[in-house]
Amino acid sequence: MENTLPKIIRKTSPYLKRPKASVTRMMRDVTIALLPVTAFAIYKFGMSAVVIIVLSILSMAVTEYIYYQIVDKLDGDKFKFKNKNFTLYNFSVITSGLIYSLTLPDNTPAFVVVIGAAFGIFFGKLIFGGLGQNVFNPAALGRVFIVVSFGTMMTYDVDTVAGATALGVLNNDVFNIAVLENFKLMNLFTGIGIPGSIGEMSAILLILGGVYLAFRTSFEVRIPLVYVGTVALLAGAVAIYKDLGIWYPVFHVLSGGLLFGAIYMATDPITSPITKGGRIYFAFALGVLTFFIRLFGAYPEGVVFSILIMNMFVTSFDYYKWTNQQITKRQKLIFTIVVLVTIGITIVGVSYVG
Repeated sequence: MENTLPKIIRKTSPYLKRPKASVTRMMRDVTIALLPVTAFAIYKFGMSAVVIIVLSILSMAVTEYIYYQIVDKLDGDKFKFKNKNFTLYNFSVITSGLIYSLTLPDNTPAFVVVIGAAFGIFFGKLIFGGLGQNVFNPAALGRVFIVVSFGTMMTYDVDTVAGATALGVLNNDVFNIAVLENFKLMNLFTGIGIPGSIGEMSAILLILGGVYLAFRTSFEVRIPLVYVGTVALLAGAVAIYKDLGIWYPVFHVLSGGLLFGAIYMATDPITSPITKGGRIYFAFALGVLTFFIRLFGAYPEGVVFSILIMNMFVTSFDYYKWTNQQITKRQKLIFTIVVLVTIGITIVGVSYVG
């Protein structure tokens, strides 16, 4: 009998294990998990943060609402104020808008916030058919779009090192421990006294939200663990090779929005693989790409760029021959070899940097 098993498997990732799990529950949980970070952003940046958050959520919501009303009109449907496709009702657009807003600097111009939000939700979600069909993470797409289009308008301003994030300073001299003079590890952990995007600075609050999501089984915990672990592994290998000390991998983990992207963006169930093996390989690739962009690229942070790039390859990670729910011994061996080769490539590359 001919094998009719599809070569590519696509469906919404089965992250919610409870029988009554739903999109609404998951999105609501992500929003709740982000409340401590949001409160800290408002405490630190005041009305600037409030304006960015409100504008981001409203811009995405209005763009989506107008889009579905136009689609219904073109399909010949009568106008209904409560549009059935509008994802405000299941927290999806709220979550996307909140995540997008928390990736922005506090002095981002209002028009840039609105343009990025509208672009992200439209080109990252709506043109693909809406929730469950999108290839790209809308928040990540909006963030990358405004970085590329309006990068000079997005600066950071804190008394320590005005105009530069921790990784931005390190990017100019990638192995200089002097960076710790202005960006102490404890400050990076707490988010106090350092520049950065309004919701990406406090590692402890980001981790707290991740623990909540893990207990609620509202995200795939392997993705952030492998993603962050890969960056730490590669940075640790560099630290050993260059005799830098433990500060170097810790610095990479705590700075540059890595924890935020790993916990709240890379775990998006629509734009990540569906199998256990696929999610591990996906997260590993994210970690490698992020660290390589930081170390060898022109942009010092690399997280949202990595997420968007890897979003394009999610269907490859869902290929049934190498991404099953059960990881075989052969797959473990191959993955181990890939990890070792990646470390070797990193060390070789580092010998030509700086």
